Amino acid sequence: MEYEVDHTKLKYVLYARKSTDDPERQARSIPDQIAECLQLAKRLNLTVVGSPLTEQKSAKKPGKRPVFRQMLKDIQAGKYDGILCWNPDRLARNMKEGGEVIDMIDEDIIKDLKFVTHHFTRDANGLMMLGLAFVLSKQYSDKLSADVTRGMVRKASEGRSHIPKHGYTIDEFGRYQPDGKNHELIKEAWQMKLKGESLEKIADTINALGYHRVIKSTGRKVDMDKRILSIIFRDSFYYGVLVQADDQIDLRTKYDFAPAVSEAEFFQIQAQSGTRLMPINTHRYTFYPFKAFVLCSFCDSNMTVGPSTGGSGKRYLNFRCETTGCRRAKKSVRVKVVLDWLYEFLKDGLNFTEKDYQIYLQEMTDVLTKQKTKLEAELHSKQGLLKVTTTELRNVALQVLSQEQGSTVRQIGEERVKELDKQKAQLEEDINKLKEAMPDLEQDVLTLEDFLNLSKNAGLSIKAGTPEVKDQIVRIIFLNLWIDEEKVTLYRLKEPFDTLLKHPLVLNGRGNRTRTCGLTLPKRAL
Repeated sequence: MEYEVDHTKLKYVLYARKSTDDPERQARSIPDQIAECLQLAKRLNLTVVGSPLTEQKSAKKPGKRPVFRQMLKDIQAGKYDGILCWNPDRLARNMKEGGEVIDMIDEDIIKDLKFVTHHFTRDANGLMMLGLAFVLSKQYSDKLSADVTRGMVRKASEGRSHIPKHGYTIDEFGRYQPDGKNHELIKEAWQMKLKGESLEKIADTINALGYHRVIKSTGRKVDMDKRILSIIFRDSFYYGVLVQADDQIDLRTKYDFAPAVSEAEFFQIQAQSGTRLMPINTHRYTFYPFKAFVLCSFCDSNMTVGPSTGGSGKRYLNFRCETTGCRRAKKSVRVKVVLDWLYEFLKDGLNFTEKDYQIYLQEMTDVLTKQKTKLEAELHSKQGLLKVTTTELRNVALQVLSQEQGSTVRQIGEERVKELDKQKAQLEEDINKLKEAMPDLEQDVLTLEDFLNLSKNAGLSIKAGTPEVKDQIVRIIFLNLWIDEEKVTLYRLKEPFDTLLKHPLVLNGRGNRTRTCGLTLPKRAL
């Protein structure tokens, strides 16, 4: 039986949403949604309170829409009684937020929903149909996203793309073709960079020679500048390797691609432009936890962490604010203050479920895939630099052998050999570190058993862990902590914790703290 509600006495909020970053962007525009909703309100004599609430965020994943979240809080506070929306999929495309809306209807917090394209009734059948609408919108979004992703991956594997590049046009097959005079000027820019010319001079030179790129959507002409050049000179695309769709595609093997610079010249420029390699520190490194993690509540600066000697002669680990002009009276605070706060915060665990594990598994896979792509690109760059350095080292060494003993030229050459040898050793060390840091899905993703165990024993794991383990696990959950002269005053969590802890779904007996989900935690942190 449908609940009797006098719609004319309820206060409705108009909510309109359109995503700009996922496949659902073909939905009605926000002005169209608002216009049709207002027509419905006029026809049904509904009272719409305030201005329409709008946002351009995807509803595919929960916790990503601040306007939607604030709207639900305002409904809980009594500001609105019901929601006026174009279609149920504007409210939610995920079961978490869809379930939250249905729960609020069950608890009589949301008293009514009105849609332009869907008829909702407050009875068992109406709730079932609303739930089905959320399920179908999620299935449609997931399928469309998978289809688009599959298409992008296929196009990328074939060397096709839609990403514009300076000096190139994209033909009807999605392949990069030289953009006439612009392509020649980009090639000239690379040669000038190879000779050590400044970015300002390169930009001024090719602009004076007539360089400009036209943006198709607006027709606006874009001249060259330092910022664009700095991006171009780090982009491996210009010698033929396109990084796209979490992969690296060698365009030279896909079709007759015309590079703007050779691979050897590209890495030679990276060697010239790279920051000076730091000498290898042979001194023993002492680890201190929470470095650049704890901030001063008075001046908002990073606090340094290190040992100090107490009055009894004992050594303690302290945080200390060393910012000139900071008004705090007590400059240092024991690390124990932060640890005690963390133990209390996590003493009841995180209360994850098997459903949360599925979210974690998907997020972890996405994170590790992106991390692997980034590291592979960096590894490729370092290997290229090593190749250039090794070649130069061999050539300089051969030149040194041909010079007379004690000559100035030989001495300069020998110094250069030493410098190149150090660079080679540093690059080899960097390459080994990158290979060691390369993610492994089987090794880095927690099993369900480990995930639930961590959820239950998060506080104990940190409390019993070594300083390195304490530091690693805490940094995964928290972004920063702030302390005054005696206590933690503020904390910020990393996503998804920040959103989920601020917007509770289920209270768990810890005051205003809540159940959370979606831990992005590498297995090696345990």
